[in-house]
Amino acid sequence: MTEPSAGLPIQTELVDDTQALAKELGVSWGQLITLALQDFVQRYRGQKNLVERINAAYSDEIDSEETSLMAAMRSTHRRVVEGEW
Repeated sequence: MTEPSAGLPIQTELVDDTQALAKELGVSWGQLITLALQDFVQRYRGQKNLVERINAAYSDEIDSEETSLMAAMRSTHRRVVEGEW
């Protein structure tokens, strides 16, 4: 493992790869690491927010309107596929 300037233990191969990428992009290694961490945090928070919204949507109880709609859909589906199986 290599100890970069931040004092974090990082695998030597990863440091070498990121240093090469930083050079290719024309930014410092520190800037590349900062951008990568910012992107990671933003994606993590976005996924966490998405999961929370999905959970909230599915935690609601089915109301009478939805129950009626589902019954109508089942009935229609039955008529459409009747004799198909």
